[in-house]
Amino acid sequence: MNDSPALTASGARPLLESGRPLDDSRAFRRCLGHYPTGVAVVTAREGATNVGMAVNSFAAVSLDPPLILWSIRKASASLPAFLRATHFAVNILAAEQAETSRLFGAGHPDRFELTPWHLGESGSPLLDGAIGHLECCKTVAYEGGDHLILLGHVERFARYEGEPLVFAQGQYAVSQAHPQVPSAPAERRSTDTEGASAGPDANVTFLKLLSQAQHRLSALFDAHRQELGVTAASTRVFSQLREGPCDFEALERGTFIGREALEDTLVDLVSAGHVLRHADGQISLTDGGHQKQAAVATRIARFTEEQLRGIDPANIKAAEQVLKTLLRG
Repeated sequence: MNDSPALTASGARPLLESGRPLDDSRAFRRCLGHYPTGVAVVTAREGATNVGMAVNSFAAVSLDPPLILWSIRKASASLPAFLRATHFAVNILAAEQAETSRLFGAGHPDRFELTPWHLGESGSPLLDGAIGHLECCKTVAYEGGDHLILLGHVERFARYEGEPLVFAQGQYAVSQAHPQVPSAPAERRSTDTEGASAGPDANVTFLKLLSQAQHRLSALFDAHRQELGVTAASTRVFSQLREGPCDFEALERGTFIGREALEDTLVDLVSAGHVLRHADGQISLTDGGHQKQAAVATRIARFTEEQLRGIDPANIKAAEQVLKTLLRG
């Protein structure tokens, strides 16, 4: 049985949008956003000045010789410094470093003061807390439309424990095992043995159940989003602005949506008459936006009630307590 409402009876997925990239660059970017990437911060040092920016264009090229690449917009203010630098470093961000990505993605003037770092052997800044460092010698820059593609020869690498930060469909995400991936034999043995004491494998099973539940419920609720004419991103914006007006930076922090995707979402919401962008930089819901937010909240409440129907209220209460404890860390 397929729980996902995203498939039609013929097995095809409903078309969201199509066209030519030059006719609608925003829609083209949304299509590209369907391909998930990791998030990295590329850094370099010119004299006593640090330069750094968040990218998701990083990719491996070759193992022998060890080559990687990333791309930078020709209009970027950081481009001259990266072109002058002989070396750069790629910092692969950990799942808990979304704020670091935001600082470097927005070009915050104090991003290096707000982020712990140290100098690598090549002289480039290495961000503390990253799960991977690649110190590279810049070899060549290729033309790539409105970007330059920088090729680097990796001179030194370091890998640390942790999970990667992921970016997909304009939002930050975390990687996790697919719910359809079979459990490891050891995990099955620990859960199938009656009376076995709970150990690390039991925790893995619990996390897997959370993952499966999240995937299933999100897929089921997609049909409700489509019916209401909202997206996962606009739902987050509605929820954040329900608390009151805020500026773009606060909205980005509160929704964990990438800057370009958030900008696209706001353009659509303003066009629909649901959001106002004020001259002082504040963003707020219109009366129509409040009505749409209330409709979404009502649908979420009804959906939740339907999904929990038949479950002992005491069990629901216990599950809520467990989740709240996990969120508090």
